[in-house]
Amino acid sequence: MDNQNLFSQSYDQITKQILGSGNNYFQMLGNPQSFNWPVVASGQLAPQAYQLMSAAPVYSPVGTFGGVGTSTLFDNYRQVFGHVGFNNSPEIEQQINDLSDNVTTAQNEITKTWTNANTAYLTAKQNGGVIFEAQYPSLADWMAGPGSSYATEAETWTKKADAILKQIQSLNAANQPTELSDALALMARPTTSPSSGDAPRGWTKVANGAGVLEWQPSFTISTSSQSWRQELTKGTIGEKSVTLDASKSDSSITKSWAGANVSYGTPFWGVYASGKWSETNITKSDNSVTATVKMQSATNVLITPGAWYIGGFLKQMANAGTQGTGYSILQPYSSTGGDHPLFGANGICSTMVTGLVVAYKPSFSITMKSSTYKSFEQSISASAGLRIGPFSFGGSGGHYQHDVSTTGNSTTVTGGSTSDDPVILGVTVGFPGTEKP
Repeated sequence: MDNQNLFSQSYDQITKQILGSGNNYFQMLGNPQSFNWPVVASGQLAPQAYQLMSAAPVYSPVGTFGGVGTSTLFDNYRQVFGHVGFNNSPEIEQQINDLSDNVTTAQNEITKTWTNANTAYLTAKQNGGVIFEAQYPSLADWMAGPGSSYATEAETWTKKADAILKQIQSLNAANQPTELSDALALMARPTTSPSSGDAPRGWTKVANGAGVLEWQPSFTISTSSQSWRQELTKGTIGEKSVTLDASKSDSSITKSWAGANVSYGTPFWGVYASGKWSETNITKSDNSVTATVKMQSATNVLITPGAWYIGGFLKQMANAGTQGTGYSILQPYSSTGGDHPLFGANGICSTMVTGLVVAYKPSFSITMKSSTYKSFEQSISASAGLRIGPFSFGGSGGHYQHDVSTTGNSTTVTGGSTSDDPVILGVTVGFPGTEKP
């Protein structure tokens, strides 16, 4: 059985059961995360929260979320304004155009540095096993220690980009609408120390891997993990379920975005042992397998960027073109023909996180041929975790329990998470400048 079909089913069922019928575009996390972020002081965001909220997911079909550690919405959004001129003289326009090229170079180096850091981290994590994962559970933790050279390099290029963008903003200021100039001024990184005083409008404080507070562009989340857990006890969110059937060959994706090809980089069926996930493809030769995952509650927790984000102007640029608008998109980008140079699949600012898809108290039931279970009995029994598509039970993120029952030639494995923490299954994705790709 091609697990792509099961992936398609699980994606469709999640969008229908959890997200509903709205314009929700969903990417699954390769490794679901516990929604148990620590409580932080007013004016701060927990590092775990900031990593997900600030990410710019890879513009690709549904599949493993690839946003953390590659680029951020703020960096991409800021770069957009490095390629816009406002009715300037030819001389000023040329200066901005030259600076715009330098912004692209700096931003490319930032992205390259984060990509290289992420690759090095994943390699070290694979080789280091459980001990490494305990010491450096996230990329940020690793970059505060052994990977500090990547953090230094990224910071150097970020400062260069900041300085260039400040020059562009200064050259554009005379011809920009006052409201836009004021909003763009919020993108300037604060010069005061994060350790004292309130965060300026549009900014927040986030602790780095070493626990030192840094300024980061602000985001708002509609509820904290603690508040949502309290809401769960009221029973107001409702039970959800996802049922998968290996005998179904339909692989249509009703809400797929970014193209027809669908991929999922993590094994659909897996067991967790010796500090890592391994594939356990029980549907490879058994199309009688069915699986149901129930969640005591599930919801989409909304994410909103701070005051630095001017969504209305992005829509104007994306939808109205440049004729008569008082601005132009600078070379080497062109605003005519094909995809928009700033938005969409090939644009500078293509995606953003709009919500976290969160489930509470997930449980599972898998029914298969008894002979199939016998083939995988040892690996399932000895495992510390079980994966079914986007759902993970146990593993490095918590504990799970399971039971086995056999009737005739049919065996059913049931179980569930024993954790009281909600689990983040994935993110909903939005598209700056437009609602759809």
